[in-house]
Formats: sequence, structure tokens, C-alpha cells
Amino acid sequence: MYLFRGMLIGLGVLLLLAGLAACGRQELLSNVQASAGTISPNGDGIGDAMAISYRIGVPAKVSVVIEDSAGKRYPLRENTPRVPSNEPYTLIFDGTVPGAGEGVRQQVLPDGAYSWLLEATATTDGTTASQRGQFQVENAASTPPTIEGLSVTPRFSPNEDAVEDVAYFSYQLPVSATTSINLTDAQGQLIPFISDLPEEAAVQSHIWDGKRTDGSLVGDGTYTYTITARDDVGNIVERQGQIVVEDPGRSQASITFTHIAPVEVALGSVITVTARVKNTGDVAIRTQGPAANYQYTTNNSFSSVENGQYAEKGGGFWRLGLDWGGGHGYPFRWALSSRPPEQWAEPGQFDYLQPGEEIEVTGSVRIEQREDRMQFYVGLVHEGVGYPVNNAGRTLVCVGIPNVESQCPRNAP
Repeated sequence: MYLFRGMLIGLGVLLLLAGLAACGRQELLSNVQASAGTISPNGDGIGDAMAISYRIGVPAKVSVVIEDSAGKRYPLRENTPRVPSNEPYTLIFDGTVPGAGEGVRQQVLPDGAYSWLLEATATTDGTTASQRGQFQVENAASTPPTIEGLSVTPRFSPNEDAVEDVAYFSYQLPVSATTSINLTDAQGQLIPFISDLPEEAAVQSHIWDGKRTDGSLVGDGTYTYTITARDDVGNIVERQGQIVVEDPGRSQASITFTHIAPVEVALGSVITVTARVKNTGDVAIRTQGPAANYQYTTNNSFSSVENGQYAEKGGGFWRLGLDWGGGHGYPFRWALSSRPPEQWAEPGQFDYLQPGEEIEVTGSVRIEQREDRMQFYVGLVHEGVGYPVNNAGRTLVCVGIPNVESQCPRNAP
């Protein structure tokens, strides 16, 4: 009798403990809700998205998948870790899914009937729970933008020699979009070029000079470019290709010696400038005429002689310049070459000053300007860029002044 009663009491205690344990156990997946049964992802701000909320009772991994009526699946979340929380988790679905076609990275679902499936797997014992819901997509802006007529310079050499120094990216957008252009090297390092730039429906063009965002040049090699266009509702398309960078470098030069003489002349006389120039950079310097020893007058300039043959071309040509008084922009310029024009790299057109090479350049100017005191100086002209060496070797030249030493002393400012 007592034994039987004891067994009943023990059984009651076990049932009570089991009940208490059951009351304390948290449900793996609960309170799953969708905020809408219909969405219209078209960017008008009305019903563009829906929220799927849920609670997790034990540590779990959560996956969310969209399925169309044909059974095609579009994963939105895949085994994303979640921990128990008093607040529900919420996923905002804006109608976009991973792209299905070539070059389509993300797309808006077309109109139709769909379902969402939320699955949770407990990380402790592998138990699973899931819930499914239905929804409709209506009036969707599901046509992605396109990148048409793409043209990219296949190879270039960013070394400031005025020959293929930049790469051109050209394409047309049939609709307005936000675009980005990024490059990656062989090691996968990202090199941003254009970032999230709003562009209209038109032909677009961008120029890359081979530099990173910090201004440093990239190295030799083949780079993969990716052009991405995103419209206002989340459609994202991209085009990829390769571009080759050859012989990148910075052009640099210095003047190691200057001499301007004579310093006392009559009107109509000639002064001569002599300078030694050294290529101190790591790439060849490209230069154009007139050739050394060419004689100017103070009434002409490099852009007016020889029917404008030596006008500034920009883009990186280097020349020795001579000026006086300031503000003229070096009207007298000579090629950085000691060779006659017929021996230039491109006879009569241009030549190169190689890295480490030092040459002497001589030129002359006939003084026809009616000024009695002319302060001459030399510089290096990097056309289209600036004056890397400016205002060097300043020399006062006195023109047609009697008693020169008293009225125009050599060392006068």
C-alpha cells in the first residue's frame, strides 16, 4: 500500500517537472507575418514593398526564398544566424531578387503570383520549422536598364607622353540610372573609378588616366572593368571587359644649367639662351619643335611661326621656354632634343628625351621690342599640364641704353 502510494507520488513529481519544462521551452519559429498580400514595385512610393516579420525562440539559421508559379526559387537569405530576441526580426522585400539573365545582377519581379517561404533550423539539435505565404506583384517596373553601344579603349600607356595616355569609356543609357565603374587587378584588388553617379538617358563618356583614387598610378597589367547601372526601383545590370595598361609612369625633368647673353644689346640685336635639361623621371619625355637654334623675334611666338606648325598640342609635350617680364606664357619655346629634326623619332614632328638623358638646348631671340630693361627667364613647359620648372635663370638685359652701368646695372632687379 505504502509502496504503491510512493510510486504515485513519484510519478506525479515527474509529470509536474515535465510540464514545467514544457512551459519553459521556446518555440523555434513563431509570429510569422507579412504586411501585405500585394506589392507594386515601381518607385511611386505606394505599396512598393512588404515586410515579413518573425520571432526566433532558440539560436537558429534562417533562410527566406521567393518562389514563382513555375517553382523557380530566388533566395533572399541563406542560413543567416539569428539569436532569440524579444523583438521580432523583419525583412523588407522591395520586389527585387538576384538577377537571372546574363549581365543582370538584380531585377524586379514581373507581375504575377508568388509565394515566400521562411525556414528556420535550430543550431543546437537541427530541428526545423517553416512557414509559407502568398502574394501578388502588380504594376512592376521590371524592365532593367541596359548599357548599350559600349566602347572601351583596349590598351593605353598613362605616362604623360601625349600618346594614348588615357582610356575612354563610352556607352549609352536608354533610361536614367545611377552608374559605377570599377576595375580590379590580377590579384582582385578593387580600383574605384566612377562611384554612384546619376546619369541621364543619353550617351555617356568617361576618361580614366590610370590612377587610383589617391593619385598613384596603377602598374603594368590586364585589368577587368565592371560598369554597373542601377535604376530607381532596384534593377541592376552590368557589363564587364578587360583593359591593358602598358608602361605607366610619371614624366619629370629639371634644368641643370642656364645662361642668357649678352646682357647689353642694341635694339635689333640678338640674345642667346643656353640650358641643359635632364630627364629625371622614369618615362621618356615627348617633345616637339621648333628645333634647337631656332631664332625668334620679340614680335612672334611658338604658335605663330611656320604657319602654326608648333602651336601647343597639349597632352604632355615638353619644351624649353623663354619669357620676359611675366604674363606672356613662355612665347619662345624649343624642342628638348640635341638632334636635328630629320633624326627625330618622328622626323620633323617629335622626338624623345629618354630617362636619365641630359641634353643642351640653345635658342635665340632678336630684340625688336622697344623696352630698355627686359628681365628674361627660362622654364620647362609641360603642355596641357603646367610649368614644372618656372622663372629660372633670371637675367636683366639692357636694350639700347647709353651709359649702361649707371642706368641699367647688371645686378639691378
